[in-house]
Amino acid sequence: MSDWYVVRTKTLAELSAALHLNNQGFEAYVPRYRKQRRHARKVDTVLRPLFPGYLFVKIDRDFQQWRSINGTVGVISLVQFGSELVPIDEVIIANLKAREDETGMVSLATPGLQKGDSVLVNEGPFAEYTGLLEETDDKKRAILLLDLMGRKVRVTAPLESLTAA
Repeated sequence: MSDWYVVRTKTLAELSAALHLNNQGFEAYVPRYRKQRRHARKVDTVLRPLFPGYLFVKIDRDFQQWRSINGTVGVISLVQFGSELVPIDEVIIANLKAREDETGMVSLATPGLQKGDSVLVNEGPFAEYTGLLEETDDKKRAILLLDLMGRKVRVTAPLESLTAA
């Protein structure tokens, strides 16, 4: 029976390690998300690992030579407690995969809320306003379009203060 385990990787080597693990016959999973980056008056979108320095690997300990993982390019080691490998719950991986969009990127929006949804702000300076969810970021903030004084204005609000309208 195969289980999911956590692998610690070298800095910025998550994708390389996943590629090498896949080449060895392991199923590796690196959940990623889109992050907007601002630099020198330019804004672009980059893909970042949801858990920097870590990835998940599915291992069948009865049939696979799992110790070779520690010698894989880009890998520091399997996460262990003492000398014991401890599997993580399959539900965690299933929930991450369920939050992926059509391109395979994990959505950071509150479950049930998607880009373009009408949302109600429950607290803060924009409490009781309704707007459109434009995007979310990795700092648990949402960017909304609110109709203020007859104009569409972009504002940020904490994700936890939003509900579907």
